Amino acid sequence: MTVQPPPMPRSKRRNSVLRLYDGPLYRDWAFWLTTGNVLLGVISIATSDTPSTTPVWFDSILGAVMCGGLFGVVPAWLRLWIRRWRWRRSQHRAQTIASAHSGSFQQPSTHPFPMQWAGPANWRERTAMPASTPPPYQPARHAPVPPPANRNQPPTERIVEPRPPVSVTPPHPASNELAIARKSLQHPIARSVRVLQQAHTARDQYDAVLDTAEALAITISLTAAAVLKDQVSKPDGVLSDPANRALAALRTAYTGAGTTFGTWTTWLGNLRPLVDDSPTLIPGLSSALHTHPGNPSVIDDLNALRAERNHAAHGGRPHTMQEYAVRVAHMMPRIENALRRSRFLEDSPWLLTVSSSFQPRPRVFDVRTQRVMGDHPHFETQNFLWREPVADDMFYVLGSGGPVMMSPFVASRFCTHCHQVEVCYAYRTNRHDGPATFKSFDSGHDIGVEELGDDLRALPERQRDR
Repeated sequence: MTVQPPPMPRSKRRNSVLRLYDGPLYRDWAFWLTTGNVLLGVISIATSDTPSTTPVWFDSILGAVMCGGLFGVVPAWLRLWIRRWRWRRSQHRAQTIASAHSGSFQQPSTHPFPMQWAGPANWRERTAMPASTPPPYQPARHAPVPPPANRNQPPTERIVEPRPPVSVTPPHPASNELAIARKSLQHPIARSVRVLQQAHTARDQYDAVLDTAEALAITISLTAAAVLKDQVSKPDGVLSDPANRALAALRTAYTGAGTTFGTWTTWLGNLRPLVDDSPTLIPGLSSALHTHPGNPSVIDDLNALRAERNHAAHGGRPHTMQEYAVRVAHMMPRIENALRRSRFLEDSPWLLTVSSSFQPRPRVFDVRTQRVMGDHPHFETQNFLWREPVADDMFYVLGSGGPVMMSPFVASRFCTHCHQVEVCYAYRTNRHDGPATFKSFDSGHDIGVEELGDDLRALPERQRDR
């Protein structure tokens, strides 16, 4: 008769019961400590001769909760905290050792380390095991081949080459057009180009290309709108009627659903006849809006990128990193050509006035401005001597004829979400009254501007709307 060996004891599972006690419970000292203190509190109250105004059963429950919680649950919680601290320290040490031995490449592991885990501090994160530190990448070793049929022939070895890692991240864009735009174009464009160059994944590059295209369309449109508004304000303006119609189209968008990517590309396309009649209005804009053989116009490139954004917004976004990389490869020539055709904006820089003081002797205004060009958030300071007065803290376009005010299209306002001053553009306003809503170029947050709502509504109206 064979004697069966006793069963093996169950393995200890740390913090598997209520995230405080180990399983099985009969092997956990913290569980017995809590149970003993609960019984001690109940027995002490039940056998006490001290008179009380409350029922004995109520005092017993209260004593059990106090004794069990203070002398049982609290030590178990402290043990959990110490385990988490030791686990984090061991993980940090393992990462340090792995990074020191693995070099620049590590192969991800599909199996976590066989270790007990007390869980992070967040209750939601405790339901899943954390990702462990991947082991360092080791190249494949030489695998011996089974001996041949002929025993007189010496055994050979088969060399197994390690498979190179497959990367789905395209290289960072290092185009010359992007570098030039980042240094010399208006800050909204340059900032978007900087985000594009610093994108680490194909998905980030995909979004950055579309954001750069929209920033480019907005910047060209607002620069042209400021110049047209200045032409309308002149009593002898030769372009009053065409400029009024163009500004009326913007007013309709502002007082309607708001401006979008399509609003700016459509408005620029309709502006082509006007700038053809007056090419000196904004030097270089007329040439940029025309298509040449083998060289599409800036409108063609922006419309193609706008169609891609609309396709993505209606469920056509890529689903894999490889598809993102393919889309980016097709979109990069478009954005680079649009930036190249938009270099005329270098001759119409944006300025943000800081202060202005009148000089009596030469009868000019000494104006201190910030040049809102390039990707750096701290703008370069420039001083000018102008004969016309300008307002403080206001955007201007510096053209060949002098400064042109950009209000109410562009403003510098404090963003309550970012807690800093942002360069923003007009998005929409109510048809009859109320503040204007501006959007930050950088973050896209909505910023309410009370005093510019009337200025947007003061733009020329279409004849059919009157």
